[in-house]
Amino acid sequence: MVNLKNQKMSDKFKHALINCNATQFGKGGHDAALVLSNLKELIDVYGLKSNTLDESQADQYANKIGRYLGTKYPNEDCESLLSPYIKRY
Repeated sequence: MVNLKNQKMSDKFKHALINCNATQFGKGGHDAALVLSNLKELIDVYGLKSNTLDESQADQYANKIGRYLGTKYPNEDCESLLSPYIKRY
């Protein structure tokens, strides 16, 4: 697993990439990505208050794109799949 914290990429691209990669492991990966993404956004909005609701919804949209592409193309490179939809930088 690559450490994404210090990678030069946009926040939305990271969200989508993590979800895409997890979903490529199958239904279990999809379900884990869905639960953990939802939990993270709940904590960010209501716990830490580090995101507004609008920011969280934008993150969730990126998560959804990543999960969709990872499910549809389980053997493709997620960075390449996401690039037409979400800006990397």
